Amino acid sequence: MPLRLLAFLLLLAAAASPAGAQDVPDCTVDVEVSPALVLDVRQRCGIGEPQRYRVDLPDLPPSRELILRGHSVLATLGSWLRAPEGYAAPPTIDIRVKTPTGMAFAAGLPRVGDASRLAGTGMRFAGYTAIGRFDLSELPTDRGVLHLAILDGMPERARAALVDWVRRTAEAQVNWWRGFTAPSMLIGLVPSATRRAVGYGRTVPGGGATIMVEVGREVDPRRLFDDWVLTHELVHTGMPFIRGRATWFMEGAATYIEPIVRARAGWKTEEEVWREWMEHMPRGVSAFASGLQHASGQQNYWGGAIFMLMADLALRRETGGRLGLEDCLVGALRAGLTADRRTGLEDYAEACEGATGTVGLRHLLDRHVARGTPVDLDALWRELGVALHGERVAFDETAPLAALRRQIVFGTRPNLRIRLPWET
Repeated sequence: MPLRLLAFLLLLAAAASPAGAQDVPDCTVDVEVSPALVLDVRQRCGIGEPQRYRVDLPDLPPSRELILRGHSVLATLGSWLRAPEGYAAPPTIDIRVKTPTGMAFAAGLPRVGDASRLAGTGMRFAGYTAIGRFDLSELPTDRGVLHLAILDGMPERARAALVDWVRRTAEAQVNWWRGFTAPSMLIGLVPSATRRAVGYGRTVPGGGATIMVEVGREVDPRRLFDDWVLTHELVHTGMPFIRGRATWFMEGAATYIEPIVRARAGWKTEEEVWREWMEHMPRGVSAFASGLQHASGQQNYWGGAIFMLMADLALRRETGGRLGLEDCLVGALRAGLTADRRTGLEDYAEACEGATGTVGLRHLLDRHVARGTPVDLDALWRELGVALHGERVAFDETAPLAALRRQIVFGTRPNLRIRLPWET
């Protein structure tokens, strides 16, 4: 049996194992939350003596890892829970949290019995938790449940619109990923004084997919659905963390896939997608001169997006238009390379090859990562048959890659139209 096929089958077997395959955790943590958001933590590992300590969440310095709004906190697990010592590999930890009436606890961790289980990741990479007085909604998906926590301070009149926005945006992912990206997820919306509808977003997937997004207190549904941040962050939940100098790969994928997801939902036109790429992808061209592993700043986003466009085309060329980038990434996800995993580019390319029977992604990695191979973006536009005239995109249906270009935005399968709230 070829080694690559064997590796792919082993990944599939790992993916088929249930999250709670280890019945007995290495550690248990019992947390009692006070009305003042002080945590009384009792942590026990093995047969040793339990540790007991208190964490005053409002007294901790604010950061992107710990965000306080009113009587609620969105905080990564590692910002308030001590990492157990003496383990060569990250231990499995079962966490039980007791909250006062009117308060709650939510996480992206899988549930095992009455506990939330952290497994396979250390505290440094563990995802967000929501603690305190916040609005919690549980939105069903085709694979499980999405927990939505809207922190304290958001006007009550805005909450229904925010829940609807998250629900429809999550549904839009299904067209590209052929199902939702994770069985359990936490999205925390943080009220912000920003004048924008949506501000900063961040995905921290360790132990289970979690997303933080800042939203303005004055909610306008049209501005929410016109924004890209939440869709971008949800794309991250369909991919593992790629080790090494691979920010360009992760951010490039999310930048490239985001407008396609919105187009397949019916929220953007094909012309709008290509105009966005033609206007912004030139920012990433310079990254190819020295190799993508040296990309920085906007090069990570737009250099990575150029790479994903080339990978999409390579896969479609290699398979005569049968398969594209989505088959590569969905195959890797189904093979067990989920958001809570950490892997290398080589392993990711191997999973892609196993799912698609192609080598296009690996060839592009060999050419453009460690060594610099320039890209002629203008020549690529001509081959695809796209030209930008002011704000209008013209399509040339006689161009060499015109047939493949038409597949990129809408794919080769029927897409589910996700109606916007104001549409009848």
